[in-house]
Order: sequence, then structure tokens, then C-alpha cells
Amino acid sequence: MRWPIVLIHGYPFDHSMWDSVAEELSGKARVIVPDLPGFGGEPVLKSAASMDRYADFIGELLDKENLSAAVVVGMSMGGYVALSFAENYPDRVVGLGLVATQAAADTEDARKARAAMIEKVRKEGPQAAAEAISPKLFAAKNAQNELLLKFPRDGAAKAGVEGICWALQAMAGRPDRTFVLRNLECPSAVVHGVEDKIIPRDRAQQMARETPGCEYIEIEGAGHGLPIEEPKIVADNLFSLLRRAESYLPHKNPRNRPPVTFAPSEKGL
Repeated sequence: MRWPIVLIHGYPFDHSMWDSVAEELSGKARVIVPDLPGFGGEPVLKSAASMDRYADFIGELLDKENLSAAVVVGMSMGGYVALSFAENYPDRVVGLGLVATQAAADTEDARKARAAMIEKVRKEGPQAAAEAISPKLFAAKNAQNELLLKFPRDGAAKAGVEGICWALQAMAGRPDRTFVLRNLECPSAVVHGVEDKIIPRDRAQQMARETPGCEYIEIEGAGHGLPIEEPKIVADNLFSLLRRAESYLPHKNPRNRPPVTFAPSEKGL
């Protein structure tokens, strides 16, 4: 059975960051690429800021599409959403893809930095968020690539002040979800850029080690924005996850804990 795949964007992007990955996957699986509330022109949620509310939105999206479950993939903030979804809707996740993300909660310093960014965005507008994160997003070879830099700028502009600030508050308040990984029963993959300046490689590697049966892939020449930088390699690895999820039935397979597979740093498969 070929499950659908849901691709959840990061901050301060919108769904368009997945366009090239989705194109690579088209014809192989049903691909669903939503804008989270507050992004891409979607209205901001009126509830208190929380990753769980984003996860509820994904659940409602599956309901609207008449889907019982899906392979759920998130990049960066989208990974936080995917982990929340895996915790709160475990029977609806048949594969979990974590791209340039982490399971750990924010440190106190990180929470203070998000609070300062909220204040800055409220004073200067959403482009302050794009300007702050852009120098950290891409590998050295892509640092001045205007086509890539346009993605966070456009994403922040569409989100506006409220969309950006809601997301920052939700990220600051998220809990550590390492326990979700330890209890995960479905196939999973962690995909990370070697030149990621936002989330260290060792943190991604440790996250993979905590996850039973996880495949870990590092991609050379890519940074935090690797779905934009290396979409074909990312798509190929997500298709591999889809293939592994084909025979998975939620809560019906016996639990096993095969060792983590660490792939070498790669420029291709």
C-alpha cells in the first residue's frame, strides 16, 4: 500500500519550500503540502500558541482529505509539528521524516532569543525575522544565492507580524519530545545537512540513535535549508521512507528495535 506523504514547512517559509521535492515525488505518491496557520496567507490561529495546535491542524487536514494516516515529514519547525503529531495522533503516522530538525526543547537562552525576536518583529515587521535567519540557512556555496534567499523573505512577508510571532511563541514553548522517538513504532528517517548552522549534526545523530529502526542520512553541500538546496537527494530519501512504510499497519505490527542505519555523507544516493 502506498501511503500519502505530508510535507510540513519550516520557519519562516511556506509550502513553496517543498515545491522541488514535491515535483520529484509526483507520480510516485500522493503528496500533500499545506501552509501552516499563519503562513502562506492562511489565517493565524486564535488559540494560545502551541505546536500541538499546528498538529491538530494537520489532523484536520487528513480528515478533510479522508485519509486515515500518512507518512508525515517536517523540516525544522515542521519537524516540531511532526513530532507533536506523532505524540498526539500515533495511529495516524505510518512513517516519520525529520529533516533539519531536533526533538529537544529550547534552552533558556533560545527562549530569550525568541522573545527578543518577537519584540523586534513587532517593531520592525516580519522581514526582521527573515534577515535574522537567512545568514544561517544555507551551505557556504549557497549563502549568496538570491533564488534561495527569496524563500525566507517571501515566507516571512506572507506570514506577517502575527504569523511570525505566533510561531516563535509556539517554538519557545514546545517540550522535549525525545520520548516520542523512543516509543516510535513506524519507520522513520532523519535527514540532515552537513553544513547546518542552526541544528548541530551531533544533535541530529543523537536523535536518530534514540529512534528504533531509524535511517540517518547526512547530505554534503547542504545546510539547514537542505530541501531547497538539494531537493532531489531529499526526495529520494523520502521515497525510501515511503517504501518502508508501505506495509506498515498502525498498532498491528510487532514492535522491534533494529539498529539505526547511518548512511555516509553523500551527494547522491
